[in-house]
Amino acid sequence: MSDENSKIPKELTWYEKLSKKVESHALKLTIYTTIAILVGGAVEIPPFFMMGEVKKIDSVTPYAAPELAGRDVYQAEGCFYCHTQMIRPFKWETQRWDPNLAYGEAPYSKAGEYVYDHPFLWGSKRTGPDLSHESNIQPSAAWHAAHLINPREGGPKNSPMPAYPHLFLTPVDIDQTIANMGALQMIGVPYTAGDMQAARNNLMKECTQQDHINTKLALREMGVTDKADVDAALCKIGEAVPITKGDALVRYLLKMGRDTTQISMEEASPNVADASEAKNGK
Repeated sequence: MSDENSKIPKELTWYEKLSKKVESHALKLTIYTTIAILVGGAVEIPPFFMMGEVKKIDSVTPYAAPELAGRDVYQAEGCFYCHTQMIRPFKWETQRWDPNLAYGEAPYSKAGEYVYDHPFLWGSKRTGPDLSHESNIQPSAAWHAAHLINPREGGPKNSPMPAYPHLFLTPVDIDQTIANMGALQMIGVPYTAGDMQAARNNLMKECTQQDHINTKLALREMGVTDKADVDAALCKIGEAVPITKGDALVRYLLKMGRDTTQISMEEASPNVADASEAKNGK
């Protein structure tokens, strides 16, 4: 036996023989490859017929322009690698991720919640908490901004989450977001002509004191302390400026679970203890 073959585990020698037998005959290889492609393609056909079976949820609406821009940031930064967006239909899951009892008798995730997600961002690993009901668990935009700028403030001190201060210093690409809306419209997301026209204005904001707070926190996190540099980065109060990627990401986080909640955000009064427990992964 050659040195090459001697490295193959005994339990795999049968596969090695089969592989060589197939690969050494062009006709057999072509036939088997064709069969594999046909089988692989066939299993992708049924979902096209099942799409109409998804129960529509009337309260679920397409992402507004700022939310869509935030979703693009969420995807680009790989947030779905550490956060899920799917609550499984188990009691311990629903109790953990619905501390305010805001989602009725069936507070788990349903297919109708994702009809406008292209692609879906369910995730498969919870290094951080599930975010499906984030708008109800933590409805404060200021909290989310501070948490994104420095995850160790307002969250676990040993959190492995990276900081994203640069997002609050970078404006969204307005033209790209509008183009994305057009692309989604082509595949069935019901954006109207009015939505497209309003998108440019919706991706602008009036500079506020909170924007100054976010900018200063972001610069401090990045080690920028020179007063002249800080002042140069601040927008003028009352001035119309594009929203930042950080603003958009916060808007997206506050969209999660909002459409399917059965109580208003004012009624929610988040249970701080439960929310904190969920954030700490307990």
